[in-house]
Amino acid sequence: MNVYVILCESGAIKEGQDFRQTELFQRSLKLGLISNPTPEQKFKDQPPAQSQHTEELLLHISGMWCPSCAWLIEHAVSGLPGIAQAQASFASDTLRVLYEPQMLPRERILRRVESLGYKAHEHTADENSASRENRDLLIRTGLSAFLWVNIMSFSLVLYAGYFEQISGSVRRGLPFVLMALATPVVFYCAYPILRLAWRGLVNGAIRMELLLAIGILAAYGYSAIQSFRGEIHLYFDTASAIVTLVLAGKLIERSAKEKASRWITQLHEMLPNKVRLLAKGEERFVNIDALEPGQQFLVKAGERIPADGKVSDGESHANESLLTGESTPVAKRPGDEVAAGSINLDGILHVRALRTAQDSTLSQIIAMVEKALGSRCELERTVDRIARIFIPAVVLIAVGTFAFSWIYGSATISSALMRAITVLVIACPCALGMATPLAITAALGTASRNGILVRDSRVLETLRKVDTLILDKTGTVTEGKFSLLELYLTQEQPVLDAVAVASQSSDQSPFTANRRAEATNEALSFVASLEQYSEHPLGRAVVDSARREGLRMHEAAQVEILKGLGITGSVQDVAVFAGNRRLLEKLEVPLPADLDRKARTWEMRGNTVAFLGWEGTARAVAAFGDSLKRDAAPLVSQLKQLGIRVRLISGDAAATTRWIAAKLGIDSSESEVLPEGKVEAVRTSQLGGAVVAMVGDGVNDAPALAQADLGIALGSGTDIAMKASAVVLMNGTLSKINDVLTLSQRTFRIVRQNLFWAFFYNVLGISLAVAGILNPIMAAFAMLLSSLSVVGNSMRLTRRSV
Repeated sequence: MNVYVILCESGAIKEGQDFRQTELFQRSLKLGLISNPTPEQKFKDQPPAQSQHTEELLLHISGMWCPSCAWLIEHAVSGLPGIAQAQASFASDTLRVLYEPQMLPRERILRRVESLGYKAHEHTADENSASRENRDLLIRTGLSAFLWVNIMSFSLVLYAGYFEQISGSVRRGLPFVLMALATPVVFYCAYPILRLAWRGLVNGAIRMELLLAIGILAAYGYSAIQSFRGEIHLYFDTASAIVTLVLAGKLIERSAKEKASRWITQLHEMLPNKVRLLAKGEERFVNIDALEPGQQFLVKAGERIPADGKVSDGESHANESLLTGESTPVAKRPGDEVAAGSINLDGILHVRALRTAQDSTLSQIIAMVEKALGSRCELERTVDRIARIFIPAVVLIAVGTFAFSWIYGSATISSALMRAITVLVIACPCALGMATPLAITAALGTASRNGILVRDSRVLETLRKVDTLILDKTGTVTEGKFSLLELYLTQEQPVLDAVAVASQSSDQSPFTANRRAEATNEALSFVASLEQYSEHPLGRAVVDSARREGLRMHEAAQVEILKGLGITGSVQDVAVFAGNRRLLEKLEVPLPADLDRKARTWEMRGNTVAFLGWEGTARAVAAFGDSLKRDAAPLVSQLKQLGIRVRLISGDAAATTRWIAAKLGIDSSESEVLPEGKVEAVRTSQLGGAVVAMVGDGVNDAPALAQADLGIALGSGTDIAMKASAVVLMNGTLSKINDVLTLSQRTFRIVRQNLFWAFFYNVLGISLAVAGILNPIMAAFAMLLSSLSVVGNSMRLTRRSV
């Protein structure tokens, strides 16, 4: 490795000079220390986090009342130096931050959030803070409702003064009684509203709370002035009604949000804190964080499995419904893997840990769903932008209504003020703000409970646009559990000494049959010695067959796995290979005619074939069998009914791939495709204007999954495939693909319904308020009903399975 040191003297870069025009930049460029960016890749556009060590911080935010709160927090935190990315979610009350700890301590992030009027702490499974917030809101709502009822009762006495004479002392004193009752409603019960409105103004953001705060303070302030003037035209009841109904609406919204995102709390609760460690034949409980890979632990009947591992002793059944959505118990025997969070139903299991608790499947699921909650789809961002324009517009409409009604109309100042307050209250965009995030959160929860993990909420929007779905073959539409069906040895040349004797004899004597079997076993042992170093399903099938026959396997050297081709290596100083036709072409190995004829016969039957050989000669061909998944053909039929084009892609031979495609009813298939070829196939479809979803399960599928507009990985596949995908089907069931497509359509149908109602309500409500047909109390009731309609419609997603 070459090490270059460039010394920059003082004054080498002048103030205001472009660094790319300096001699230092040119020298660095020549040495290869930096690369010259394209015109689109300007230095100022490169976030510092891309070149620095970053950490992720997930915060729980208390006090968010609407999506505007999430936007304000996200906007304010993003402006801090050292922040690479910030995403706030109103639906889950979370803030996800990617930051550089060497530039920005996390305490400063917390202080920035708190300076906006919110409370922030690191997100954990602890629900104490959420409970305290709910309890505080409930107390404020209850007190406000109690005082409002009393204010209404005393106001009846003043209302009676319009029809008959009341005593002067009552007329003068009762307004101050009403003001005394309304003061705690306005300045204690409505304090969260007033605080957030003020913080928004300080930070240059006009928010929903500002509309409510203006309406509440205007009604209270005007009534207070009237009280000191000895007038009985008071609106303390109006101010109290607005506060009570708004708080009641927020209480209902918060309950709906908690119900929609309760599944993430349940996932946290599934993480055990202790593990029964086995050491030197003794059991002892230790903290789960102390468990290391390779250590043995014990799980008794009825206990949750604390970490991912492999059963070393014992037999039982496990309930993995938390992970897969399927409640059917799964048998566990020595050699089987178990997942953290699943329940051991019967028997005692001795388990060897495969990874730490932080890296367990359940921990990865929690991280994935938390990330999905923190993300926002484009529709949600669009609605947020509309709301930020809508709120200032409403303030202007309210001011205009007041001015026109008082100056140019026949209304009194109090009547004009009530019209303006009505406009402010009824136009409060609570329903508009909740329409999208609440529905999406409910959809994510429903998907998770059914074993469908969505990495990003934007996936739900992409799903409904998919018009092409590409299916990998092995392990995706087939079970991926190959078995060696037949091994054919070439008759054109000797394989081994035993094979030479068998192939030179044409009679069917027992002696000849025995020698032929001996030759087959010897060839199988030879190739299995190499395949034992491979994780490919075909390689495992060869090794399993050799072990069942009790054949001896030797050590191999110089093993090289060629992706999409096969495997090569040296066994007992003999160069051995196993793979497909492309491997033979790469190694320049001729293919005997009888092996070619046999292979094509098997491929026409849908079998997968592999060619085996050593010393530069193809010696045998093997046929492998794999069964189609039962739900593969129904899925293809359902997708066609939805108008989605289905393609099959495989690294297998053309005849085998065509046979599988015909069985499934797929019209388009591609065979003998390398991993980079799968990426190119996806890219070609995208260039043709298609929105492509790719379904796969193997390491070879990961690049194509990442390239696709939507990658869907089967949970039964490899970790790298799941990490490259936006959707993971935890139980590997293909029918879930149609389920998640249906869920996406249902979700956005409900979102459209919510948005239609929210916009219709606001347009109609503002029109009636300007005309003076509604009063503030009616407006507050209408706002509550609007929020209830959105909540009820969104929560339909939680009452039905996928």
